[in-house]
Amino acid sequence: MQSQFDPLVHIDWKTPGSDLLGLLQHYYPDIGVFAGPGFEALLDELSNEMPEVCFEALAPVLAGQGYDLWNLDAGGDDYRPVIVPAAQREAFARHWQGRRGEPRFTASLIEPPKPAAVERKPAKPKRSKVKWLQEVHDYPGATYVHEYNYRNGWAAITEQDEDQWSCFLIDYNPWPPAEQDMLEHRTDGVDGADLQLIDADARRSLWKRRVIRGDYSADDRYQYEIRQGDEIAAFGPAGVQWPEFEQPCVVVGSEIFERQRIYEPEHLTRVWRITADSSEVIFEYADELTILPIGPRRLLFMQHNGPKCWVWNQDLSQPAIVARAMPAEGYKLRASTAYLGGDEILLFSEGTRQNVEHSGYQETALLAWRFNVMTGAKTKATLDGFGSELRQDTRLLVTQPKQVITLRTFHGQLHVARGHGDWWVWNYRTNTFGTQTLAWFWNQRSHEVVKLSSKDIARVKPEIRYLAAQDRYLAFETEFVARLPVFEQMVEAKGCERLVFE
Repeated sequence: MQSQFDPLVHIDWKTPGSDLLGLLQHYYPDIGVFAGPGFEALLDELSNEMPEVCFEALAPVLAGQGYDLWNLDAGGDDYRPVIVPAAQREAFARHWQGRRGEPRFTASLIEPPKPAAVERKPAKPKRSKVKWLQEVHDYPGATYVHEYNYRNGWAAITEQDEDQWSCFLIDYNPWPPAEQDMLEHRTDGVDGADLQLIDADARRSLWKRRVIRGDYSADDRYQYEIRQGDEIAAFGPAGVQWPEFEQPCVVVGSEIFERQRIYEPEHLTRVWRITADSSEVIFEYADELTILPIGPRRLLFMQHNGPKCWVWNQDLSQPAIVARAMPAEGYKLRASTAYLGGDEILLFSEGTRQNVEHSGYQETALLAWRFNVMTGAKTKATLDGFGSELRQDTRLLVTQPKQVITLRTFHGQLHVARGHGDWWVWNYRTNTFGTQTLAWFWNQRSHEVVKLSSKDIARVKPEIRYLAAQDRYLAFETEFVARLPVFEQMVEAKGCERLVFE
């Protein structure tokens, strides 16, 4: 028979606050803490926090309404929180003290933290409040827009429809977005799952279509096609079927540039140039490469695991020329490189620093570099605060004194894209707990920065993209897309800081 003191909620250490609060609301519907505006504020504050941080925040709120918060510890990395009236504290402790059987639980009262001495800081000027997600367009179902299916304001979305896949092209340039069925006028029986969008503009869209589905992805073969309105035509040399290339490809004008990774007889990356009726290998090197267009008819090939880079000029018959060595290794951050104009690019790398509260912990800092590929001139800025801020218990054993430190570290993915005018938008994606950067808006001329974090837009982690046709920034989430305020309102609400490149 179930006792009123039995645990109703069982979570592990990876459970985020949004899930924990949802479970507590479900199992304790009569407790006022889990209803109304106060509960909404808790969700905003704790939706991405780890369980222990949530317990510390909940304990004083529950105590204010006459409840204790306990955890039944079985010695693992999981939690069984139980909420009981404070008047039954002793009865709860006795109930679990004498219990036998497996698993053995140790009941621990989560006591509200003692109020810390408040250090008076100079009051910051109050900024106007702003509604960040101003106009929201809800999708009919989960819609995943990412760097591999989004091009210049268009995204290709596949959905399973019984035993076949459908494919829709979403045009985000108008508001609200418009949607077109890519299979509606096709008579060749193609499956939507076999279509990949590789480029789009107002005139046409370029696609890669899987024409052979092998037992393994290495056996798949593809062909290219171009679509103008409802007219579909083959693209590339006639009859050629291509293996799977590295994503994403680069499209410049009417030419496609692909990276082919070869592993036998030795590791090699081969760069293909594919036009409407021809193809050729224009470069190859024994490492992974990233391709970046750098102005009209020029490409930069960058080594992933080292500092080398090369400039290829479409108008010259000669091979790619060696450029100056890049100032830092970037590996996966190479894909976040941006072209600033002239011969200058923006690079990113990682650096380490010691945590100020505990010498045993290191933090990763994101570094930005302005680099001239022809002269080698370079400047560097440390992007302090770009990343995650989370609280970490440093104890190895529960018998040790508790010491909680704050870690400020970059641990995730960076995506860089053009904004309006001289502005760029740097998006941050991570699976860590705590407060996180959502995006920074950076001006390449003034070095001004506008910082948007999960404190501004709570509970969701949208990717921010600029739509020139609307002159607005849009927030892309799985369930919706929303327009952010006009940029001047964002600056007024958040203020500007300035990066120092040295």
